Amino acid sequence: MSLSPSSPLYAVTNDIVNAAQGPDPFERVRTVLHDHTRRFHATGVLAHEEDDDEVLLHASPNLTIYHITLSPGLQYPAHNHLMDALIGIYRGSETNFIYPIIGSEIDVPERQDIAAPAVMHMPPHIVHSVANTGNARSGALHVYLGNLPATHRHLWDLESNQAEPFDNDRYMAGARPIGQVASEPGK
Repeated sequence: MSLSPSSPLYAVTNDIVNAAQGPDPFERVRTVLHDHTRRFHATGVLAHEEDDDEVLLHASPNLTIYHITLSPGLQYPAHNHLMDALIGIYRGSETNFIYPIIGSEIDVPERQDIAAPAVMHMPPHIVHSVANTGNARSGALHVYLGNLPATHRHLWDLESNQAEPFDNDRYMAGARPIGQVASEPGK
């Protein structure tokens, strides 16, 4: 996506890219993300409006940045990232369901509710699904310390709970109303 220099996402993208280039990129990116998350939260509005729930702002070998505005009442399929992720939630909240893996199947998830303003870390081994349990679109910056679009990762089928190669179109199409997503294997 090409951002206008007047967009608030233009400045945050540049700041995060610059932070990732220095020593200790994880801590530097976390600090910059924390500052921008608080600033965006203080405005009380989404930093960017678009029909799509996710907008790719930057992708390079060492860094990927998305602006995520989750639609209320939707949950996305379980997936992994295989790299550190920092999530800066600046409006509303995100609910993450963290799934333990048994063999190649996911098991009963642990629920984590995170409300704005907050920055959370997801280690590379985490398998999760994300939902917006609120009544308005949430706003967040998702920063990955690697090239997420080029990474061979997995998505878990909602019916079988089996891992399959990640496909972004299938991931987006797999969003379901929260009550229709299986919370336990086989249901």
